[in-house]
Amino acid sequence: MQVLNDNQINQFRQELRFPGVFGALLGQINSIGGILAMILAAGVMGNEYSWGTLRVQLARQPQRGYYLIAKLLTLLLVLLVGMLLVILTGVLFTLIAGWLLGNLGSISAGDLGLVLLGMLRALYVMLPYVLFVVAISIIGRSVLAGVAGGLIFLTLDGGAGALSFLSQTDNPIVRGIYNLLLQPNINRLVAQHRQSFGTDPTAVTGLDLSSLPPTWQAIIVIGVYSIMFAGYAYVSFTRRDIAGAG
Repeated sequence: MQVLNDNQINQFRQELRFPGVFGALLGQINSIGGILAMILAAGVMGNEYSWGTLRVQLARQPQRGYYLIAKLLTLLLVLLVGMLLVILTGVLFTLIAGWLLGNLGSISAGDLGLVLLGMLRALYVMLPYVLFVVAISIIGRSVLAGVAGGLIFLTLDGGAGALSFLSQTDNPIVRGIYNLLLQPNINRLVAQHRQSFGTDPTAVTGLDLSSLPPTWQAIIVIGVYSIMFAGYAYVSFTRRDIAGAG
């Protein structure tokens, strides 16, 4: 019995060499890496409450809004550095595998530009989840609240994928509402990771690209969710008492 069809085998072969490996790496960054980013985001704000260090920090920088923005920018920078390390590690393993298998592929200057664009796209995909976790960590004043809230949100958001049949309905209202959910818009941008490097995301992930919103809509919807969650975080942080959970 053949577990993988010929198309899937061909796609996996392409993702074990350059430049296809970059699409696979970026895809993993937005799956496993996304969960790790949410945990890190919870720690960035939640630990300040749990350790009781927030009051001391704000004594040095009383402008809470500036402090929160600095925290978020630092978090995003750390995530970019983490992505770069993942990419470099993947390149190293691909060089070794390519040397052993005699199927290294090639990299052009354009591919390097696409890697940079892909990293920014991956960060943008992570943004609403990270900002949601930061907001929940502030509201709950602990790391646990942020992690638990983030995982619940991730589960509910992922569950929206089971409703993908709604995108095929003849009712434009139902179809429009479904396309305003976060998950289908996330899927649209994540699929572009592999498409950018010449591999077929449908063969690996099983996504039906025809059912996903257009790229321009995905960018806008993800941006709206991100602004909304950032607003919750900002209002909660600047207006609530800073005492820790304990």
